[in-house]
Amino acid sequence: MADIYAAQLNPGKLEVVTEWVAAQDWAADLDLGSAPLEPVTSYRFDDPAGEVGLEVHIVRSGDRHFQVPLSYRGAPLDGADEHLIATMEHSVLGKRWVYAGMGDPVFRQRLDEAIATAGTSAKQFRVDEDGRRIDEITEVAQAFGTGPLPGARDVEMLHRLSLDSPAEGTEGRLLGRWTGQEAAVVLAVMV
Repeated sequence: MADIYAAQLNPGKLEVVTEWVAAQDWAADLDLGSAPLEPVTSYRFDDPAGEVGLEVHIVRSGDRHFQVPLSYRGAPLDGADEHLIATMEHSVLGKRWVYAGMGDPVFRQRLDEAIATAGTSAKQFRVDEDGRRIDEITEVAQAFGTGPLPGARDVEMLHRLSLDSPAEGTEGRLLGRWTGQEAAVVLAVMV
């Protein structure tokens, strides 16, 4: 389960996501000046140790949809400087180091596990300043794995999402749905 605080963030998540997307080769054709990124939804995975926040943002620019996996840590991740996107101040948790999710071993492990075990994204709960759960957040995406793909060696997170292509329930995929997107969308694939 993921606990979500009503916190002030500096810089904000959309600002961090936008800066990262703008620097990616796969986004070179985007004109974020005329069609800035807008948040659509997000989903999370659990870190069993409760130390790393694992969140995937789904955003859009015009009618094109993208996803950006991030990890949030309370200290720098050794050997991962190339994956560091930003540091942010969290009004409850303090300074956070924000990494590209696919460069964080905890994120990759949880993504792999969700696909291989037909697992799901984490339930999310609003919490008060003392960490007490107030209520479940249901207006988020639901991601779910389809089981392992025999012989696969890696997982590829899809940054550009195709909302119109049917997502077959084949093995080795992470699929997702959210309000307004009832047909499952392919989010990640085992390769």
